[in-house]
Amino acid sequence: MVCCKACYSLKVPGTWLEFSDLESSVSHFVRESIDWNSEIGIPSSSLVLNQLDPQKFRINIGCEGKYKGLQLDTELKTEVQIKFQVCQTCSRLAGGYYEAILQVRTKRKKILNTAVEIIYDQIESGPSEFFTTESGPVRGGYDFQLSSTDKARSISRDLMIKLGGHVTETNTLVGRKDGRDLLRHTFGVRLPSIGVSDYLFLDDKIWKVLRIDRRRTKLIMLSAPFRQKMVEVDTLRNVPLLDSPEEVQVISHRDSEYLLLDPFTLQTVEAISPKDWKGDNVLALRYGVETYFIWD
Repeated sequence: MVCCKACYSLKVPGTWLEFSDLESSVSHFVRESIDWNSEIGIPSSSLVLNQLDPQKFRINIGCEGKYKGLQLDTELKTEVQIKFQVCQTCSRLAGGYYEAILQVRTKRKKILNTAVEIIYDQIESGPSEFFTTESGPVRGGYDFQLSSTDKARSISRDLMIKLGGHVTETNTLVGRKDGRDLLRHTFGVRLPSIGVSDYLFLDDKIWKVLRIDRRRTKLIMLSAPFRQKMVEVDTLRNVPLLDSPEEVQVISHRDSEYLLLDPFTLQTVEAISPKDWKGDNVLALRYGVETYFIWD
C-alpha cells in the first residue's frame, strides 16, 4: 500500500483518502482488499494489527458471513508492506503553495476577532486540501494565504453577509502552465465598525443594531416611538458607538413611576417606564454627561 508519511492518507486510484493515523489507513486498505464470494450475505471482518517495523504490518483477519443459510467463518493472515510517499496536499503545504490572499480590514478589534474566528473555523472544518500557508495580523487587519481561490471567494462573501461591508477582488499573473495563465487572486474584505447588538447614538437618540445584511443594517430606536429603520452601513461610519450597558438597580416604583440608581453617577433618578412595560431589567447607557435608561 502507498501512504502519505506526513498525514497518513491512503493512495487509491485517482485520489488520496484521509485518515487520522497509520493503523486506520492500513485497516481500510486490508478490508478493501478482501475478496468476498458474491453469494456471501452480511459479510463482516475483524482485524488484529501487529506492527513489525515502521513499514510492515502483520494482520490477522476474522471473516464471517452467510452462504445459502449457513453461517461461515474463516481466519486469514497477511502482511502489508507500506511504501511512503507525500500526498499532493502535504507537498503543497510544505512548499508554501497558495492560490489566493484574503485580506480582512476593519477599524474595530472586536469585529476583526469575530471575522478571524469565522475564517479559522472554516479552514479547520474544510477538506485537507484547503489550508492556510501563512496567516497573521497586519496593520489594520489580518491576512491569510489560502490554498483555494473558490474557498477564499466563498469565505469573503460569507463574511460580507454575516458582518456587512464589501469585498473587492483583484488578480495578478504569476506564470503559465499548459498554455494557460496562472492567476493569484486577492480578496479585500472591508468590514464596518458596527456589529449586531451594538448601541449607537444617532439623531439624539439611542439605537440598537438588530441585523446587518451586506451593506444595509436594521436599527431600532430604544425610546418612544420605538420605530425601526434600514440604513446604509457606510452612513454610520462616524456615528458614536456606546459601551456595553450597565444593569440598573430599581430602588422603588409605583405603577409606571420608578426611582432608579444611576450606575454611572451613583445618584437616584426618577424615570417613567414605557406604557404597558412588563419587563424585568432596566439597563443604562452613557453618552457624554447623559445617562440613558433602556427598558429591557
